[in-house]
Amino acid sequence: MADAVSPLAATAAAAPVSDYGLASVAAQMALVLLLLLGVILLAYYLLKKFGPKIGLGFPGRTDKLTFMGHLPLGPKKSLVMVRFLNRILVLGVTEQSINYITEAKTDHEDADTDFATALEKTARSDPSF
Repeated sequence: MADAVSPLAATAAAAPVSDYGLASVAAQMALVLLLLLGVILLAYYLLKKFGPKIGLGFPGRTDKLTFMGHLPLGPKKSLVMVRFLNRILVLGVTEQSINYITEAKTDHEDADTDFATALEKTARSDPSF
């Protein structure tokens, strides 16, 4: 009976002993996580810089439609001015629909005017408005 080895001692002796300490495992894990974060940030940068050129832009981001301002007329009713394909459009927006009102003249020297001033200029220059 003296030669009998307990099963717990046999499995402990058969298990490989690791040469790595807790600090080195933690350092390796942190290094791998930092490397993975670097790859993700590099992919984000490359997608942002070269993505639109090859048709892989971010969804919802486009330079073709730009919101310029709005003028509230009542509850859930307003006039909205947007720039679409280098044209400035005035749209009437309600809860049920969006209607084309007119196209504003684009004056490049008056690019810094506010919405109300641009709307008044359009009303004066376009009698159908």
